[in-house]
Amino acid sequence: MTKQDKLKEMLRKRNPLLETKREAVTPAKLYVKPQVDKTTSGQVDKEVKPQTVKPAKPRVVKYTTHLREETIKELKRYALDNDLKDYEVMQEAVEMYLKGKKKP
Repeated sequence: MTKQDKLKEMLRKRNPLLETKREAVTPAKLYVKPQVDKTTSGQVDKEVKPQTVKPAKPRVVKYTTHLREETIKELKRYALDNDLKDYEVMQEAVEMYLKGKKKP
């Protein structure tokens, strides 16, 4: 008996299913949705609400600059005390500054 025969014999003893013929299995179709009877789907008709139009926010562009550390702290403190974002405070401050600089 050769090594290959001994190996086959050991595999047969270990797994008896190798000797028996197995029935062919048809693969399941995983990408096809099963047909559902729509009369018993349990869906409830809902009222259609009219779509509300939200006002568009102005486009904001990120812009960075350099400020002294004390100025940044004061800016953040002011924003926190007034329930604002720091960029909202800066936007308003820059707009007020530019309005004062306009020539008549």
